[in-house]
Amino acid sequence: MTNLPYDPADGEQFWEAIRKLPGYPSHETIPIKRMLFESGALFKTTDVLKLAGASQSKPLVVVMDETPMRRGAEDLKPFALAMLRREGWQIQVCALKADESGQVHTDMARIRQVKESLTAGCAVLSIGSGVATDIAKHGSFLRQEESGEKIPFVVYQTANSVSAYTSNMSPTFVDGVKRTLHSRYPDALICDLETLRDAPYEMTAGGVGDMLAVFVSFPDWYLAHRLGMDSTYSELAKNLIGPLGSLFLEHAQGIRSGDLASVSMLAKIIALGGLAMSLSDATTPMSGFEHVMSHALDLQAEVRRKPLAVHGSQVALAALAGAEMYRDFLANFDPLSLNVDACYPSAASMKSLVEASFAEIDPSGKAGAECWSDYILKLEQWRAHRKEFEDLLANWSWARNRLTAETCPPETIRQILLAVGAPVRWSELRPPVREREARFAFMNASLMRKRLTLGDLLIFTHWDRPSLWDRIWKIDG
Repeated sequence: MTNLPYDPADGEQFWEAIRKLPGYPSHETIPIKRMLFESGALFKTTDVLKLAGASQSKPLVVVMDETPMRRGAEDLKPFALAMLRREGWQIQVCALKADESGQVHTDMARIRQVKESLTAGCAVLSIGSGVATDIAKHGSFLRQEESGEKIPFVVYQTANSVSAYTSNMSPTFVDGVKRTLHSRYPDALICDLETLRDAPYEMTAGGVGDMLAVFVSFPDWYLAHRLGMDSTYSELAKNLIGPLGSLFLEHAQGIRSGDLASVSMLAKIIALGGLAMSLSDATTPMSGFEHVMSHALDLQAEVRRKPLAVHGSQVALAALAGAEMYRDFLANFDPLSLNVDACYPSAASMKSLVEASFAEIDPSGKAGAECWSDYILKLEQWRAHRKEFEDLLANWSWARNRLTAETCPPETIRQILLAVGAPVRWSELRPPVREREARFAFMNASLMRKRLTLGDLLIFTHWDRPSLWDRIWKIDG
């Protein structure tokens, strides 16, 4: 049986062990005081709140949306609120209402709603999945920045869905485009295994998919580092997360059946994913081309005010596309046939490309302008680090072997998704993603942000991306 190399349930022993890993930030001690992964953890909420510094003489602001959730026979949210009131907490509910798409999105309006609900001495408890967590997290962060007062913040995780729960960042819509904002850690995390077991299974399958991002994000991160365009690279995230493929395959049946040991294992893996980003001070360990492609899909839905598919399942299919992209490039790239000068387009030509591309879905030009404001930073770096690109070309055999070691065959990703009962085709998402939407995301994802991925290298080297996409869609569409 494969074990986690580091168990976040081990408290101070966990932090003491990972502090010795290369790349661990010297200024961090124990940023999250307690992480519970237990049966019946719901009933320890009061103890965890007090450990985080919450006072029962002050308001406890509970941030949650209106989505009903079950825990066994109970309606979770009213049950939890009633329990907390009986135990002496002064509850103030900050209810996040859905927009016309029928969903709540992480945007500045919702974040301001939370921020404005906070008062001196209060504490915050979020009860929800990733969106509610990110909104509560960043609202608390902005209030702290404004007031200078530390706000106790506890996350009650309601689904094994995304890695937001332990991260100090908040992916937020800005002019329709997802941007990752620096935020804060929670003071504590509560993973009640019965709650996680009884969450909608599509959320659980999405949590597996979200973590499969590493099979594209790790090589993307190394590639950007090798090209001189990311100084944050370290082995910390990879060492922290451990043998992900083996763990998922061993626990696939338990995850599907709701076995509490496997539910706990998935919750711990997801927690480690959030910490991998936070301790690396970058989303890059868990967010490469696959997440940017997912953001491009979200942008299309956001502009049309349509509901988003489950984030992690969408990311998993984008990771399949990214894995196919790596396999094609690593097998067929020939540096000797490359015209290096042609790999450096002018800013004017790329600005026209970015603006024209995003005008297809947002004729107002706001999305294109927001994307260009980030993309120009990457383009300038790309030009400034030409020497590193030429060095990569000169040592391509070695670099190809290193990148190959970081990747995962798409067949393995597909095997894991099938084993846990997750979508393996775009048409299986809810709502389904159509070919033209997925094609747009694949072709234009790299034009959205400053982070370099293999997708950028395909653009700069004039790779035949349309033909590559056609092959990918034929397999996974």
